[in-house]
Order: sequence, then structure tokens, then C-alpha cells
Amino acid sequence: MSGPAACLICGAAGHAPVFTYAAPDDYERTVGVETNGYARAWARCIHCGFHYSRYGRDAEILDRIYESAYRNASAAWRGQDVRATFARVTALPAAQSETKQRIAWIKGALAQHGVAQVNGHASLLDIGGASGVFAYEFQDDRWRSAVVDPSESGRFLEEDHGIPYAQAAFGPGLFDQSFDLVSLVYVLEHLRAPEEALRNARHAVSSCGGLYIEVPDARAFAHKPAEDDIFNACHLWMFDPQSLSTVLARTGFRVIAQDQRQTARGHYALMALAVPA
Repeated sequence: MSGPAACLICGAAGHAPVFTYAAPDDYERTVGVETNGYARAWARCIHCGFHYSRYGRDAEILDRIYESAYRNASAAWRGQDVRATFARVTALPAAQSETKQRIAWIKGALAQHGVAQVNGHASLLDIGGASGVFAYEFQDDRWRSAVVDPSESGRFLEEDHGIPYAQAAFGPGLFDQSFDLVSLVYVLEHLRAPEEALRNARHAVSSCGGLYIEVPDARAFAHKPAEDDIFNACHLWMFDPQSLSTVLARTGFRVIAQDQRQTARGHYALMALAVPA
């Protein structure tokens, strides 16, 4: 079995299996992973307790899924195309909308800590947000959004809503401006090199701006069964407050607000607002 040879957080190699899987899930089957010789497990570092995924597939094979299949309505895990999903989710009232609740928390934390308090319009860059819901709903009289994602599915944002959309993997030099808020909402857990992504994001944050991270909370291991989608093959890391703060500190950020909550759909979420250290 491959995957990380050592813990992302403490660097130790010792780990213990938490959940093991003998067959590929829907995501892996979509990109050709076969049952013969299959192996995957969620492991827990025996030194610091961090949870991470180990697997027998080619480490790069899932990259293809984000380019075209991840939000495709024909995929086994999708029931609508992106426009239909966008319309349905943006119409939800605040009590049922994880996005509206998330945005209320972020804007409250930004105001409380004096982050991104600029004259005129403030700018948001949402990394990995091809669904468009977060970027669209974040906009108000003050905020303007842009999105970068490798998926072709997000092109409708620019066509239908005038939200700038870059179909690309985010990296240095992709934009010729900095942003007052950079967000990665359920993105970091997918990335093989999460610290590299955070360092790249650091360069995109303006001097008075911040970074918002939301990831699945490792509390899920105590509350969800092994077959729950939160443990799917696309997720590589499962952070808790300490481990998330650690990777943010190592990549040039300081956490100023953090929260753990169970969302409207029953997921366990870990939220953090950070500023350049």
C-alpha cells in the first residue's frame, strides 16, 4: 500500500488502520481503478493522532476526476447538472443553507477581527469552487468574487452570473492581483500537497486580507460509519483543530478564529479564518 510514507503533521512513519476497504468506490471506478489487487485504508498516526488515507492506486490517477467528472450529472454520485444544483442550493432559506450559514460566520469573523476592511469593493478568490454557490452568495454591495478550479463545469459562472472563472489548477502567477479573502472550502482534504497549496494561497492574500479554510472534521471518525461519503477515496487528509492550525502556521498563516459544527446535512465541519503571520 502506498500513500504518504510519513505523517503530514509530525513526520512519524508509525500508523494504525482505522477503516479498511477491499474495493474501489464510485470515484475510483470512474477513473478506472479496478478491484483486483485493490487496497485502501484510513490510518491514524500513532504519535500525534492525525488521520490520513493510504492506498494502492497510482497517486495521480484521481487528478483526472476533478477536470471533468467530479461534478458531472452522469456520475454515480450526482443527481443534477451544475446549473440545476446551483439553482436549487441558492434558493434554500438560511436555516437550511450551509452556504448562507458559512458566509454569516465568515463575515462576522472578518468584522470582529478587522480583516479585509478596505475602502470600496473587497475581493474574494474561491479556490476549487466550481459549483459557484459560495462565490455567488458571498457577493453583496461590498464584495466581488472570482473562482479558480480545474473543472470545466464552472464555466457557467462567468456566462450566467458575470463571476470571473479561471479553469486551471491554482498556482503562482495565475492572477495579477491579490485578494482580500482567499477561500478553500472542502478543497484541502483533496490535495496531495496541501502545504504547497497554502503557500501559493499565501501569495494571493492582500496585506490586510485573510484566508478561509473549511474541511471535514476528524470528529467524523467517532460519529460516522466507514462507508460514509466523508471517507471517500478523493479525501486524503482528515484535520482536527490542532493539525489544521499546524499546517497553516507552517505555511505563513496565523489562525484568528476557528469553529467546529455539525452542518445542516449532518456533516462534521472544521472552519478556520487565518491571516498572514
